[in-house]
Amino acid sequence: MYKFINSFVSCLLAIASVSAQTLSEAEVTATMYRAFELHKTKQYSAALDAFLAVGANVDANKSEAERQVYVCSQKMACTCYYFVKRYNEGYQLAKRLISGNLTDSEKEDIYIYYVLNGYMVACDYIKQDEKGNADYKKGRDLLLEIAPYANDKLKGYVLPKIPLTLYFEGATYFEKQKFEEALICFEKAFKGFEELELTSNAISALEQIAAVNYYTYNIEDAVKNYERALLMSQTVEDSASQMDIAKELYRLSGIVGDMEGVAKYTSLMDAIIANSADSQVQFDYYNQKGLEAKNQGEFNLAEQWFMRSKEIAEKQENTIVSANKYLVYSNLRELYIASKQYDEALQYANLTLDESKKLCKAEDKSFRMSYIPIATIYAKKGERENCARCLDSLFAFEPYIDEARELSNLYTTRGRCHCDFADYLSALEDYKKADKILASKYPASDGERVILYALLGGVEHKLNRYDESERYYKLYANAIRNIYGKQSLDYINSQIYLANAQGFAGHIKDGCGNYTSAVAKLKEVIKERLPYMNTAEREGFWSPLSSLMTHMTPYALKAKLYQTEYTRTCYNALLLSKAFLLNSERSVYDIIQRDGDETDMRTYMSIASMNNQVKEWEKNYAQYADSILVTSNKIAQLESSLMKRCQSIGSITSFMDVDYNAVKKALGKNEVLIDFTDFVPNAGGRRYAAYIINKKEKYPSLEPLFAESQIDSLGIVRPDMFYDKDFAAEIVKLLWNPLKEHIVEGSTVYYVPSQMLFQVCLESLPLEDGTLLGDHYRFVRLSSAHELVNKRNVSNGTSAVLYGGLQYDLEPDVMAQNAQRYDLSSLMVMRGGDFVRDDSIFRELPGSKIEIERITKVLQHSKFEVTPYTGINGTEESFLSMHGNSPRILHLATHGFYYTPAQANEIDYLRGHSDAMLLSGLIMSGGNAAWKGKTLPAGVLGGVLTANDIAQLDLSNTDMVVLSACQTGQGNATAEGLYGLQRAFKKAGVRTMVMTLWSVSDKVATEFMIKFYEYLAENDWDKHKAFEQTKSYIRTQHPDPYHWAAFVMLD
Repeated sequence: MYKFINSFVSCLLAIASVSAQTLSEAEVTATMYRAFELHKTKQYSAALDAFLAVGANVDANKSEAERQVYVCSQKMACTCYYFVKRYNEGYQLAKRLISGNLTDSEKEDIYIYYVLNGYMVACDYIKQDEKGNADYKKGRDLLLEIAPYANDKLKGYVLPKIPLTLYFEGATYFEKQKFEEALICFEKAFKGFEELELTSNAISALEQIAAVNYYTYNIEDAVKNYERALLMSQTVEDSASQMDIAKELYRLSGIVGDMEGVAKYTSLMDAIIANSADSQVQFDYYNQKGLEAKNQGEFNLAEQWFMRSKEIAEKQENTIVSANKYLVYSNLRELYIASKQYDEALQYANLTLDESKKLCKAEDKSFRMSYIPIATIYAKKGERENCARCLDSLFAFEPYIDEARELSNLYTTRGRCHCDFADYLSALEDYKKADKILASKYPASDGERVILYALLGGVEHKLNRYDESERYYKLYANAIRNIYGKQSLDYINSQIYLANAQGFAGHIKDGCGNYTSAVAKLKEVIKERLPYMNTAEREGFWSPLSSLMTHMTPYALKAKLYQTEYTRTCYNALLLSKAFLLNSERSVYDIIQRDGDETDMRTYMSIASMNNQVKEWEKNYAQYADSILVTSNKIAQLESSLMKRCQSIGSITSFMDVDYNAVKKALGKNEVLIDFTDFVPNAGGRRYAAYIINKKEKYPSLEPLFAESQIDSLGIVRPDMFYDKDFAAEIVKLLWNPLKEHIVEGSTVYYVPSQMLFQVCLESLPLEDGTLLGDHYRFVRLSSAHELVNKRNVSNGTSAVLYGGLQYDLEPDVMAQNAQRYDLSSLMVMRGGDFVRDDSIFRELPGSKIEIERITKVLQHSKFEVTPYTGINGTEESFLSMHGNSPRILHLATHGFYYTPAQANEIDYLRGHSDAMLLSGLIMSGGNAAWKGKTLPAGVLGGVLTANDIAQLDLSNTDMVVLSACQTGQGNATAEGLYGLQRAFKKAGVRTMVMTLWSVSDKVATEFMIKFYEYLAENDWDKHKAFEQTKSYIRTQHPDPYHWAAFVMLD
C-alpha cells in the first residue's frame, strides 16, 4: 500500500514537468489519476489500459520527469498484467524495464513484478496441456532467469520449482522409458531439493532414481538409493514414504536373494502399519501383503488382502483415488489370471480400463495400453475373436507411438496371444519384430530384449527348430548372468532352460554341464535362503524349483545317460526334491526341541495352533476373512521371529547334505535302493523311471520303466487288482522285469514309491510260479531315501498305547467330562461350537476291541507297560496329550478316512477344504458327534483327528505306529511325496508305520494285527520279519489279495 501511494505521489510530481505529446499535460494527469483510482478499486483491466496510455505518451523519455512518469506507469502496468493474468506481457514489459535506464530503487520495485509474472509464465510452461505435453526446459530456464531477482519471500516459490521441473521432466522420460535422460533429470532434481532442504521432495527424487536403477538392471545402486531414501524418510517421520520404500527394498531383496533383507523389511512394514492410521499407508501395506500371498500361491489369502485395499481405495476422496483404484484393480486382475479365474480377471481388467479413462484421455496412447491385459485374458480363455478385437484397438495407435519400448510391447503382446492359440509362426514373426524395434535403439543387453530371447527360444522349440532355440536360450542365459550374477535364481533357471534346449539340439555334453552347474548353485542358494523363510515362503519358493528338477530325469533318458556322472547329478536333484518341505519343517522342530528353550517351543506350538485355526476358518472363507488375514499375518511374524532364533542355535539345512554318496554309504552288503520317479513329457502322459543304487557302483543306474497309460489300459479300477492273477503278470513285466537284472535274488531291497506306485506293494506282487516277489527279496518300503541315511535312535522303552473298541456315539456332556482330564492349552484348536451336518456315521468295530485285548496280553507278556484306550476313553484329547511323551508302540484300531476335494464337497464336515492333510485322518471316541453336526461344548474336541492335527505333534519317541484302520495309506501324491496320514506321522517323528492301502474287513484286520504282535514277540521285535510272516499267514487263511495285500509297512 505504501509503495502504491509513493508511486502515485511520485508520478504526480513528475507529471507537472511533462511536456505534452499525444496527450496534453492535463490529459496525462487525468489519465494517471484515473488509472490509480481504477487500480485502487481493483478494476485492473481498465487501469492497465490507462497506465499503458500514459506510458505510450511519455515513452520518448525527453526529460527526467518524463522518464519517471514512464517508469511509474509501466511498473503499475506490470502489476495490472499480473492481476488480469496476462503474465507473459507483464513479464516481457518488466524485463524490458529492468534492462533500461532505471535507478536502483526503481529496479527493486520492478523486480517484484518481473519475478511474479515470470514465475506464472514458467508455471504455464510446466503445466501439461490436454495432450499431456509440457515444456519443462523453457519453464526451468525462465525460473533460473528470474531467481536472482526474487526477494526472500518469492524465492520460496521460485527456487523449489526449478528442481521440480527436472523431476517432472524425468517422470516424462521415465514414462517413455528413456531411462538415461530420466536419470539425469532425477539426479539434478535430487541435488536441487537437497540444497533447498526440501526433504520430502528429495526422498521422492531418490525413489525415482532407484526406480530407474532397477529398470536399467542396476540392482545394487537401486538398493543403495532406496536405503538412502528410507533413512531420510525416517528423519522426517514420513510413514507413507517409509512404507513405499520398504516395499521396494523387500522386493529387491527377494530378487537378489538377500533373505536377511526380506526379513528386515517385512518387519519394518509390520512396524509401520502398527503405528499408523493413515489410509494410504494401510492401502500400500494390504497391497503388499496381497502380492506376497499371490507369489506364494496362497490365492485366497491374496484375494482378501486385495479386497481390503479395494475397500480403502473406493472410499478415498482425494486426488490419488483413481490411481489407487487402478492399482488394486490391476492386482486383482493379475491374481485372477494366475488362479485361472478368467471371468473375474476380465471384470477387473474392465474396471482398470475405466480408471485409466480418468487418468488419461481416450485418444491418448497410454489409455490404449489398458487393452493389453484384456487381450491376454481373451487369449487365455480361447476367445480368438475378442482377443483380435482388443489387439486391433492397440495397433490402431501404432502410427502415433514413437517410443521403441512401447511399440515393441505391442508386438510382444500379440506374440504371446498367438502362442496361446498355438500359432507359433505368427508369434515368432511378432517377437522378431519386437526385438528389431528394440535393437534400433538399445543394446543386446537391454532387459526387455533379454526377455524376448527367452520367448524366441521357446517358440523356436515349439517349431522344432532346436538349433535356433538353443541360440536364443544361450543369449538369454548369458544376459541374465551379466544382469543378476551367477548365483541368482534367474540365472539358475536360465541354465536349466538352456540345458533342455541343448539336449534337443543334440549337444548333450553342454546340456549336462549346465544342468550340473545349475543344481550345484541351486543347493547353495537354498542353503542361504531357507533359514530366513517361513512355511508359506518355503512352499512358494520351492514349488517352481521342484518342477524344474523333474526335467533332469527325462533329459538323461533321452540322452541315454543311464549310468554316468550326470546320472548322479540327476539323482542328487531327485533326493533334494523328494520330501524337501517335510524335511525342512521337521528340521525346524528338531532344532527347537534339541537346543531351544521353553519360549521357543511355546512359539512353535502357538504357530501350529493358529495354523489349525486358520484352516478351520477357511471352510467358510467369506465369513472369517478378517480373522484369517489377521491371524495369517501374525503367524508370518511369529515364524519370522522363530526362524531368526533357529539361525542362532542350529542349522535347518543339514538334511540337504544327504546325496548319492551318503545314500550309497548307508547301504550294507547285498542291499539295494530303488528310488522311483515320474515325469510328464510334452506328449504321452505320465511316465515312470527308477534309480538303482548299490554299494559297489560309482554311479546310480537309471532305468526307464513304463507309461501310466499302459497301466490304465489294463482296466485296473481298484488297487487290490494289481495283485490279481489276471493283471499281475503284466504289472511285473512293466514294473519289475526292467529292474531285476540289477538286483541279486535274496538281497534287501529298499524302495521309495512315486505317484501311482504309492498304491503298489512290490513284495505282494504274485509271480507266475505262484510265489510272491517278496519270497525272493527282502523288501523295505521307505518314505524317502533320507530314512536310510538318517536312522534315528528312537526309544527302546517298553511303553505302548493302544486304541480300539472305540465308541463313536457319545453325548456331548460325556465328551466334556473326558476332555477335562487333559491339559491341552498349548495345542487346542477352537473347534468347540462347530455345527455341521452329514448323513454318514461311523459304526463301532467290535473286532477292534478283541484286537486290543489280545495285543495287550502279548505286550504285557513281553514286559511292556500298556495303556489301552477303549469305549468312551479314546478321545482326540487323549491322543493329543501324547505330544512330547509318546510311547514306543502306538496302535490305532479305528476308522480311517481319505477324501479328494471333490468327494469332500459331498460331506458337510469337510466341505470347503482342499488340503489333503485335512481330508485324511482317524475317527476317535465320540467322532460321530462332530461328523453328524451336534453342537459341542466349548473346549471339547470333536473326535475327528486329521492328518494336519497329527503333523503338529512330537511323536519322536515312537518307533512304530500301527494303523489298523481303513485307507490309512492313501493321500494326495505329489512330487514332494504323499500328503495324508503317512506324511503326518513322518513329520511327527515316527520311525515306522503299518497301514492299509484300501478298506479291509474288521475281522481280517483283527486277525492280522493279533498275529503281527505275536510274531513280533517271537522274532525279538524284528518288525519287518514279523510283518512279512503275518502277511504270509493271512494269505494262507484268506488267499484273495483283497484281504492281505492291503497291508504295508513304511520306514
